Amino acid sequence: MPKIIGGSLEEHRERTREKIFVALAELLETQDFETITFSRIATAADVGRTAMYNHFPDRETLLVEYALHETSDYIAQLRAGVSDSATPREAALAYVRTQLELTVSFHMPQSMGKASLTPDAVARMREHVVLIEDVLRRIVDDGIVSGDFDADLDVDATVPIINSLLVGSAARGFSRPALEQFVLRGLGAEV
Repeated sequence: MPKIIGGSLEEHRERTREKIFVALAELLETQDFETITFSRIATAADVGRTAMYNHFPDRETLLVEYALHETSDYIAQLRAGVSDSATPREAALAYVRTQLELTVSFHMPQSMGKASLTPDAVARMREHVVLIEDVLRRIVDDGIVSGDFDADLDVDATVPIINSLLVGSAARGFSRPALEQFVLRGLGAEV
C-alpha cells in the first residue's frame, strides 16, 4: 500500500502531480519527449507506475497538463508585472518588460515542441498560449477604450504578433527600448 504524502488525499494528489511534473521537466532538459516513457518518469518522480496512470491516462495528456501547470505561475507573474500600471500605455510597456524578464527565468523545453500530438492535444496546448495572450488582450482592449491605442486596431491579429515577438529567445536579440517603441507603434500609440 503506497504511503500518503500530505495531510489529505487532495494534498497527496497535488504533491504527487508536482513530483511527476518536476521529474518530467528534468527529463525534458536532456531528452526528447518522444523518448520518455511513463516508467522513466515514475522512476524519476519516485512514484509507482500505476500512480502515473491514476493521474494521467496517457503521455499526451501528461504533456498538455504539464504545459498548463507551468503556464499558471508564468501568468501570475505576468499579471503582477503589469498590475501597478496607471494607463494602458504604461501597462503595455510593463508587459514588454515583464515578458523579457520572464523569458530569462521561464522556458518550456525545446523537446516538447518535437512531440507528435493529436489535433485535440495541439488545441489544448494552444490554451496555454491563449492564457498568456489574454493578459495583453485586456491591456489592448483597455487602451482602445481609453484612446491610448488605435481604435481601428485588429486586436485578434495584433495580440499574437506582439506576443510571439516577446516570448522566447528571439526577443533577447533586441534592446528593451527598441521593443517598447515597436510595440507602442504597433498599437498605434504615440512614441
